[in-house]
Amino acid sequence: MTTTPAYPVRPLSAVDVLFSPGEGTVSGLATLSAEGNANLGRAVRNLPPMTRKKSVTQVREAAAGLLDIKLTDLLIAGWSQYHDLTSAARRTLAAPGSSELVTLVTHQVTAEQQPYVDVHVDGHLLATIRLTVTVAFDVSALIAGISAGRLVAVHTGHCDISVTLAIDGVDVATGGHAWNCLAPSR
Repeated sequence: MTTTPAYPVRPLSAVDVLFSPGEGTVSGLATLSAEGNANLGRAVRNLPPMTRKKSVTQVREAAAGLLDIKLTDLLIAGWSQYHDLTSAARRTLAAPGSSELVTLVTHQVTAEQQPYVDVHVDGHLLATIRLTVTVAFDVSALIAGISAGRLVAVHTGHCDISVTLAIDGVDVATGGHAWNCLAPSR
């Protein structure tokens, strides 16, 4: 008998939000095909069928690797711009052994990355596939623990995460996830 936890599991990367565990990242990127992407289609149209298929597969694999973005790193990078947190970090760094609790009101942290994949065949650049990964965190009721100049604990809070993947300017995957900041990681 399996039980479902009372809390949603915290996703670790953009891949976890965009694609279900059984789906797999590469199969989730099935929309990245020579037929579905004009740029990639033009690049591989004159290649022999086996080379064309292998090229598309490798572009999908590269794109999947680019989506392995750690969500906590993005969120912490966003928080590093938050004045109350940076001030608390400076104060606790200046006073060894001290710690502070910082209440963060409802806020949003957004990050966008624009990696790309170059398609080369026989040393010639055939195409550049541009990806855009946008991650938005809507955070509420958060109390952060700061000690020795670092974020050391999250005492309460809720976070809604949304991730969008665009390929050559066209949205191809969107996903959302909600988690309680106190829920254990898996």
